Amino acid sequence: MNALNTYLNISERDVDLLILEEFLVSQPFANWFVSEATRQLSSIKIIGAWHSVSEALLGESDLIVKFTSETGVPEAILIENKIDAAAQTKQGDRYKMRGEKGIAQGEWAKFITCLFAPQSYVDRNAEPYDVEISYEQVIAFFQAQADIRSQYRAAFLQEAVEKNRRGYQSVVCQRMTAFATAYLDFVANHYPDLNPETAKPRAAGHDWVHFYPIPHQKNIVIVHQIRGQQVKIIYHGQHERFDEIATRFYEISEMQLTVKRSGKSVTVAARAPHIDLVCNTFDEVVLQIQQATAMVKALKSYL
Repeated sequence: MNALNTYLNISERDVDLLILEEFLVSQPFANWFVSEATRQLSSIKIIGAWHSVSEALLGESDLIVKFTSETGVPEAILIENKIDAAAQTKQGDRYKMRGEKGIAQGEWAKFITCLFAPQSYVDRNAEPYDVEISYEQVIAFFQAQADIRSQYRAAFLQEAVEKNRRGYQSVVCQRMTAFATAYLDFVANHYPDLNPETAKPRAAGHDWVHFYPIPHQKNIVIVHQIRGQQVKIIYHGQHERFDEIATRFYEISEMQLTVKRSGKSVTVAARAPHIDLVCNTFDEVVLQIQQATAMVKALKSYL
């Protein structure tokens, strides 16, 4: 028995219910999670929390937590929990639509959409959520508590992280592989200074194209998130530099940029052209690719 794992398998629903319980019974956890999501330190009062909330035509929210802060107005966080399942098409957009519907129906005055997942999943996410909170951040919160119950919670989520590492299996998509290869060959031939990644087989959802503009430095990368319609600088593991990075990019008026924390990283994002990977070949969207590449070059110049 001692050689067996404590858990045969941890599902997303298991994690949903663990986090739901924490929202409902642990004021310190609720305060911490809401502060991480809103980026504001505040004492909040939980109104309620719900699991698997469905809306006709708009799909399902894994978790919704409703609360009030100092303002006294009801607010909500709509949480999509992922371990290793692929994102559904426009899943992030539907979360926003459900949030807007909640405002229209008087359920809350403000809302935030949140992706909750292992950091490796967060790093490859292309869906638009307002904030991203990693399992590793929550694990660190539980590990900082002195009680045995919190240590168990930390170990439980760590096992889910390990499942993510074991369970993500790519199935090669010939169409996505051909598109990415053509894209990377185009950049290598016309803009070699952007130092694009090497082409390799890709899964259907693997639509990020990576550039490493600073040679031999992999902790600063520029990515084109095709479905997410963003060109983004990622400062991996440099969250302590947020104020410095934000100040630098807030002064740039040539591009509309969004600077935010993402786990232990900082991202600087600009809106990119729409590209339909289902209907279009590379040659049919080469103009949009040129526009996105120009944005990569512009962001590189600010580094």
